[in-house]
Amino acid sequence: MKTIVMKFLKYFGFTILGLIILITGYVYYLSVQRDTSTWIENTQVSEKVKIPIEFMTSQKKYYGGHAAGWGGGDYKNHLKFKYNDIEHIHKTPYIPLVIKFYKDDFYLIYYDRETHLRKTTFRFYKSIKKGVFEEIKAAKFPKHLAVQNRWFGSYGCKKEDLVDLNPQKMRGTLTVEIWYMIEGESLFADVKVPIEFIEKYKEENFTNRKVEY
Repeated sequence: MKTIVMKFLKYFGFTILGLIILITGYVYYLSVQRDTSTWIENTQVSEKVKIPIEFMTSQKKYYGGHAAGWGGGDYKNHLKFKYNDIEHIHKTPYIPLVIKFYKDDFYLIYYDRETHLRKTTFRFYKSIKKGVFEEIKAAKFPKHLAVQNRWFGSYGCKKEDLVDLNPQKMRGTLTVEIWYMIEGESLFADVKVPIEFIEKYKEENFTNRKVEY
């Protein structure tokens, strides 16, 4: 009888161990699955230059509802395009908001909600030779280029909110939050920007801006 009990416990133990390994392996398999999308946008990067840009976004697959779901996150994004026979590619976990071309260089602004969950900020980049990008300080970004020209999901604003850069319509847009950061007034997004600041920035960098040749 004792031998039968020992054999039962032995096989039962192996069965439980096997189930644990199987479940752990399956959970791991689910955890590495990703949802990935790739598409092309014809983007107006300057007054005279419009180029097709490939965008890719990928995140861990999300399972379940908000109450009991798991997964998601770990964002990976890239943008890729060719200009003057040079392929440009930039990979980040951030969301591109601004893609502009100025004096033979490309300038990018990203919406960064990954570094700090509750402290969303912006990141600024400039292209260098051979299609590579390097991060620059906000203050180094050309002020007259800082106008959102990409829209997505529920973030940012509507295109019509930026028509003629009307300060009243622009309030609450990501563009004015970018301006605020460029001028050193804030390190983060989701800030309330005074209307007086918006009017002054527009006047200095758009209305009265000297054309550079």
